[in-house]
Amino acid sequence: MADMTYLEQKRKEVLKEIEPICKAFNIQDYDYIIKNGREVLRIYDTYIGCKGNSISAIIDELIGWIFVKIYCKNRSIGAFEKQTLNVVKRYWIEKR
Repeated sequence: MADMTYLEQKRKEVLKEIEPICKAFNIQDYDYIIKNGREVLRIYDTYIGCKGNSISAIIDELIGWIFVKIYCKNRSIGAFEKQTLNVVKRYWIEKR
């Protein structure tokens, strides 16, 4: 029970911390989901595994999403684009 209390508090803190970033980039559909022992950052239809991450690391994942989905949307990032994007998206959960 203590773990769930901690995770619910963590969820509130995560949402509080990412709200201004999401607002700045007009990201309107996001959540931090805690279910069946998993912690997942959801931004629109992208799910990013964050189990055990610090709030700072979760913010890093949000910034990675912004980089991939907004910054890289209409521009190339160079010769190692595929490898770079694979590293940024390494914790993204594929749809099944």
